[in-house]
Amino acid sequence: MNVSGKSVFDQLAPGYDLSFSERLPARWLRQRVLDRVSRCLPGKARILDVGCGTGDDAIWFASQGHDVVATDVSAGMLDVTRRKRAAVPREVRAKLAIARYDAAGRSDALPKGEFDLVFSNFGALNCIQDLRPFFEDIHGHTASSGTVALTLMGPFCLWETIGFAVRGDWHRAARRWNGHSTYKLDAAVQAVWYHTVSAVKAMAGHRFEVLDVSGVGVFVPSTEFFPVCEARPGLFRSLAKVESKIGASWPFCRMGDHFLILLRPRRT
Repeated sequence: MNVSGKSVFDQLAPGYDLSFSERLPARWLRQRVLDRVSRCLPGKARILDVGCGTGDDAIWFASQGHDVVATDVSAGMLDVTRRKRAAVPREVRAKLAIARYDAAGRSDALPKGEFDLVFSNFGALNCIQDLRPFFEDIHGHTASSGTVALTLMGPFCLWETIGFAVRGDWHRAARRWNGHSTYKLDAAVQAVWYHTVSAVKAMAGHRFEVLDVSGVGVFVPSTEFFPVCEARPGLFRSLAKVESKIGASWPFCRMGDHFLILLRPRRT
C-alpha cells in the first residue's frame, strides 16, 4: 500500500462501520467467512489478522478464546480498533494485541512467533500488486499445521457486472476486467488489483498449497447494491440461502465480490 493509500483508509476509518460493517448484508457475509475459517482452527489458536480494518474480525476471534494480533498499515483504522478493544470485556481485551504491519513488506516487522491462522478479510491485500513478498514474509510465521485464509476481490463480480450494466454504467460494470482499477477519495488515490485464484497460487509459489476456494458475495450483493437487500428482507433471505448452498461450487466460487482462498504450508 502506498502513502496515498494510507491516506484513503485513514479517511475512510471513521465512517467505515456505518457504511459497510454494520449493514445487514455485510454482517452476513462477514459471519459466513468467519464460520468457514473457524473450521480450520484448533481449540485455541494464535491468529494474525492482516489488514484488520476497524477490528471486527479480530475482536470476534478474541471473543472465541483465540489469541489475536490485529495489524493494519492505516493509523486511522488501528485507532478505531483500539477504541473498540477498550470497550470489550477484559477477558476479550486480554486476547487482542494491536500492531502496525505493512503487508507490502516495505516497512515495519511482522509480529514474532508462529500463527495457526494468517487471516486477511474483505480485500485488504488487493491494495498490493505483487503478493510474493507477503507470502515469503508469512511463510516462516505460519505453523506447519496452520492455515492462511485470504478473502480477495477477483476480476469478475456477477453483481457489479449485471447491476451497473442495467444502469447503463458500462465503465463500472467492466472496471475489474483488466485486473486493476483505482479508488479515489478527495485528492487521495489508491490503486486496486483484482487477483485471480491462479495468480494467487503462482504468487504463493512452492511455499503453500491451496486447500479450498469459495465465493463471498456471489448472490448476496456487493456494497453498491446493499440497498436492494436492505429494502427487501425476503429477497435477502432467499439470496443468502442460495449462496449458502452453491456459493462454494464451480463456477460460482469465481463470480463473487470476493473469493475466500485457504492455503497451508507445503510439507517438506
